[in-house]
Amino acid sequence: MVPGSNPGGPTIKKMKIAIFGILPFSELIKEGFQILGHKISNENPDLIYANDPRGYKEAISLKKKYPTINMIFNLLDIPWFMPNILNQTKMLVSIYLNQADAVTVISQKVKKDLSQFTDREIHVIYNPARDVNYDENIKKENQFLFVGRANDPNKRFSLIKESLSKIQDGEKKITVCGPENPGFGNYLGYVSNKKLNELYNSTKYLLLPSKYEGIGLPMIEGMICGTLPITCNDNETAKEFLPIDFMCEPKSDSILNYIKKLDTNYKIKQEMVLKLGEKYKEQFNKTSIAKNILNILK
Repeated sequence: MVPGSNPGGPTIKKMKIAIFGILPFSELIKEGFQILGHKISNENPDLIYANDPRGYKEAISLKKKYPTINMIFNLLDIPWFMPNILNQTKMLVSIYLNQADAVTVISQKVKKDLSQFTDREIHVIYNPARDVNYDENIKKENQFLFVGRANDPNKRFSLIKESLSKIQDGEKKITVCGPENPGFGNYLGYVSNKKLNELYNSTKYLLLPSKYEGIGLPMIEGMICGTLPITCNDNETAKEFLPIDFMCEPKSDSILNYIKKLDTNYKIKQEMVLKLGEKYKEQFNKTSIAKNILNILK
């Protein structure tokens, strides 16, 4: 059993945990452990955890210093859309994941994908959502929002552009947040968590036409804030968390027809989203994810 963990019960003792990975999720997980009373430290840790492949090498280096300490590697996704992904994934498994004492992933979809490359047990722990909250006092005055890497072909922002170009002032009706300016809509770049929370609460629709997602946290965060997600029915991960009410074909006309359809009973659909959001707010809370990690090894 992981030192200091008690599956299905409270933490027995406070631990020192070394965390690697450069994504924002790693920082949220650190905060989750700290809220639970654990210390983040690379000195004589009780557990070594790497949230994404960019932290694997550092984690392995620390494991060599403390060989008896349990080491957990997390995988965010298998990007099937990238070239040579089969060989890359096989190498990832053989060189890195096989050195871990346990392997975790962020969704059932990623578990299914990774199981094609390894026979070892794979745990689903999810990734933490940002600290967002529903604010009923904020009016839904904005129409559309996109959060993510707009120039990533997998995100299919071109489908958003094609769809909104067919409506009057469509370009002016979408706000875009993320590292890349798509040259369409009101681009804000990176925004603070506070600003993102305001945007989720003030926007009617979150457009997420990605073909593939490891989990799609903006979808989860948007629902927590009562924003209706519009996803595509070829995104298997979306099917893990959403009813079909919020999925359409990956075509511009289908997206526009869905928007019109949702407009006619927006309040009913928002109530559905808020109920899911209440569930996901707990499930994707950073302390919940930290507990999931501690409850893995036996």
